[in-house]
Amino acid sequence: MRKSCIFLTNFVFSLVCTATLFAESFRVRKLFPLSLTGTVQDEQTVTIGINDSIAIFLPDDATYLEGIEVKITIPDEIAAWQDSVACAMYHNIMPVPATSQIDYSGTRIFVRTLPARRSWIVQIPLFSSSSFKESAYATKLDVLPDTEHGFVFIRFQLAMKGLPDETMNATLKVTIKPILTNKGKLLVSTSYPGNELLPYTLFIDGNKADPDDEGWILPTGVHDVSIVSEFYRNETRTTRVEQAKITQLSVQLKSVTPTLLITAPANTIVYLDDEKCNEIGKEFEIDEGEHTVRFLMGDYEMIRTITMQKGKSYTAALAVDVDIREE
Repeated sequence: MRKSCIFLTNFVFSLVCTATLFAESFRVRKLFPLSLTGTVQDEQTVTIGINDSIAIFLPDDATYLEGIEVKITIPDEIAAWQDSVACAMYHNIMPVPATSQIDYSGTRIFVRTLPARRSWIVQIPLFSSSSFKESAYATKLDVLPDTEHGFVFIRFQLAMKGLPDETMNATLKVTIKPILTNKGKLLVSTSYPGNELLPYTLFIDGNKADPDDEGWILPTGVHDVSIVSEFYRNETRTTRVEQAKITQLSVQLKSVTPTLLITAPANTIVYLDDEKCNEIGKEFEIDEGEHTVRFLMGDYEMIRTITMQKGKSYTAALAVDVDIREE
């Protein structure tokens, strides 16, 4: 009995392979729709029968999605009967998969019987440039599914007759998760003094980047962001881009007009260029060039001259200390 089953399996499998380029009509017992979100945490598991199908609907934003991983947990009842169940993928499925629909037509582009082991991982690339590789633990398909209609269709089907009831009634646990590119998006926003944004140049990792409200797709990891302008102070930031996530970086642009911060103990009188200064402890803008700061604290007087340069900030601080000594 076992030999005749295997012979029939080989015959059916050969027939299936020769028909991969032609449309066919078929019926499934049940259709399981799954929707990927395209995030790192996205993983979904369903338990299906050997005559069921799965429709994997892709997210609207598939920026980081480069493939789909399908892990099939195979029960002993099926693994014991080698080549008894086949897994196939289709193009041009009609109609659009739905739980209420069991009759479909489409073109089979891939088919393989389940291996005689407890699990099988299949990796489905969505682009010819997909970066992931086949490994000892996963089979990478050498065909690309048709994603024009926003889904990938996988069908499980019987490939052998004369199987015992426990095999016919066995179920497969199928886990679907996205294979994400090792990249993320960086969004840079700026706030600025005044009512009008003046020109500036943005650099990312030393390369000029034109301002873009949509952001930049970058490899994961640490990146350097610099802003250079004649009208604002140069700004440099370091930020980390995470896989399949949006990193937002906000930069406060500052005027190139020099600023001065004066600090002094209470009851100190301060003169700036011979005029009494009331902006103590608060940073304020000041003209370029030479300025004089005079501190008066009782009979104590100290005068300092500061030359203000464009794009720099200065602090004039009077500190009073007490020196205690023991002899």
